[in-house]
Amino acid sequence: MEKALKYNYLIDPDDVREVIPDFTGQEVIGLDTETFHDAESGQNQLSLLQLASPGGRVVVIDALAAGIEVVRPLIDDPRVIVAAHNARFDEGVLRQAGFDPAGFVDTLKLSRRTLTLESHSLAAVASHLFDLRLDKTYQRSDWRRRPLSRDQLYYAALDAVVALRLFRELADRLQQQGRWPTELRRATLRRPAELAAESPGAPGDAPLRRSRLDLRPLTSAEQRVVRRLAAWRQQQASHEKVPLYLIC
Repeated sequence: MEKALKYNYLIDPDDVREVIPDFTGQEVIGLDTETFHDAESGQNQLSLLQLASPGGRVVVIDALAAGIEVVRPLIDDPRVIVAAHNARFDEGVLRQAGFDPAGFVDTLKLSRRTLTLESHSLAAVASHLFDLRLDKTYQRSDWRRRPLSRDQLYYAALDAVVALRLFRELADRLQQQGRWPTELRRATLRRPAELAAESPGAPGDAPLRRSRLDLRPLTSAEQRVVRRLAAWRQQQASHEKVPLYLIC
């Protein structure tokens, strides 16, 4: 699959606009993102957005050059399943960019519910299912620099293709087991509005349990520990170049 992979690297908004019809109306598409850490804002910024369609169209959109606003109807459409590995990260990056991702399905969750492996990383699952070696050394390369190397772009495109292929393989296995509808719901990321509606604290529901607890104020020593933990969490997120919410 690697040798036959063809993709388009798009740096012009008009070129991005032309390929969107190849992805709209699809039942499922593969997606991946590449980011870089912006020290000034303390956040991860989007560098590339990669899309793969069942029809074989693969594009790598340069978010810094072409922008990604034109893909909003696709990303925000709840009728399109967007398959991504560790989808919460990609969804978070796009949400930070002002999008309202609607149909993201996490193939990491599907893998954990379907396969028995020591690791469920994209590389590990691709090796197990497809005997495909993914070179993840480019994962931590400099995605801010321009021009990007051909190896970087190829790596980025391949991850979106593998995410789509992984989704379809796991879907087939779960359908054969009669578990697909249930596992699809479990792996579908819920939007903030949906989470709020399901929260025990939603209007008309009972108040959150912790609001009924008699919580004492933190002591000065405990407050210092909390501040140190918060600072460590921020430093760790910056060092690993991941969103803060991924550091527990």
